[in-house]
Amino acid sequence: MTETASIGDDIAYVRAAAERSQPPHVPAIYLIWAAVAVSGFALVDLVGPGSSLLGIYWTIAGPVGCALTWWLAARAGSHVGQADRRTGKRWAGHFLGFFAVGVLGMGLVASGQLDWSGVSSLWILILALTYFLAGLHLERRLMPVGIVLAVGYVFTLYLPEYGFTTAGVMVGMAFVAQAWLGSRAKRATD
Repeated sequence: MTETASIGDDIAYVRAAAERSQPPHVPAIYLIWAAVAVSGFALVDLVGPGSSLLGIYWTIAGPVGCALTWWLAARAGSHVGQADRRTGKRWAGHFLGFFAVGVLGMGLVASGQLDWSGVSSLWILILALTYFLAGLHLERRLMPVGIVLAVGYVFTLYLPEYGFTTAGVMVGMAFVAQAWLGSRAKRATD
């Protein structure tokens, strides 16, 4: 075998290995967001959609969940040697886009075009699209979460009692399922 052919084979092997490599699965991230979703969605039914407690909850839980997610993902990535700033920036941009659209949606309340119950449902609809697109472009396991969020959105519209709690439990179960399925898939490949 010539030197050039050997180098070509080596490059092909490395390329195939890189294409097969998956980012590390961190079940704790899914479990964090399951807890945040169940608590936050149920809070809407407990205190009412216009309560300032909702704003306080999401002002604390959102950034804390994001910080924990970033820390766990960065730690897992560096542990397996896959620290990639560009991918991290894509994730951050994706979810910052969700936040920006949600804040712009608050203009519907400020202008009187939508009440607080409607804007709570709107946030869930935007979140459904955000997770579905994250599943499409970033991490496949998030696509089912987006679909469950879309179903949960419908529950918030047509289930007058505990619609948000029902949606939160469904979303929490979707996150837990993805944490478990991802761990199971990882064990199968190891």
